[in-house]
Amino acid sequence: MSDPNSSYDDFFALAFTEEGKERKQPFDYQRRLALDADLYSLLNVPTGTGKTNAILGAWLWRRFRNPESVGRRLVYCLPMRTLVEQTHSVAEKAIENLKQAFPDRFKGLEAFVLMGGDVTDEWDSWPEHECILIGTQDMLLSRALNRGYAMSRFRWPLHFGLLNNDCL
Repeated sequence: MSDPNSSYDDFFALAFTEEGKERKQPFDYQRRLALDADLYSLLNVPTGTGKTNAILGAWLWRRFRNPESVGRRLVYCLPMRTLVEQTHSVAEKAIENLKQAFPDRFKGLEAFVLMGGDVTDEWDSWPEHECILIGTQDMLLSRALNRGYAMSRFRWPLHFGLLNNDCL
């Protein structure tokens, strides 16, 4: 899919279909999340029905089609390390798939992990780049409250600013 005017279903399938597997189609709620004019403030669906793909797919689609409609940073604040690792894996695969199809558009996009023992500071070096931040509550909320856990207090204002502006 190299046509930027293709459908969301094609975009979703490109991002999330694993090689050699059946083409993934978005559920109706995933499609609405990406295509509706308004952003939803609550997503209430059962476990195992694709919430990660719904949010990630909608954000990537909106950044692809209309970048001003959502923030340049997508932040996943999760309660457990295992969820961070799972979400990071899904995001990395989707980004790689999209970079292959649209090398110029998604060139600088990366997913970063912020959890105890695995904190990267590369994401704050390029605030103008799109990125996906996936972290545990302690790491992300402390930074958003200007009290960055496990980091130099001199960098607190930088992370505070980046997590309180231009984010979804």
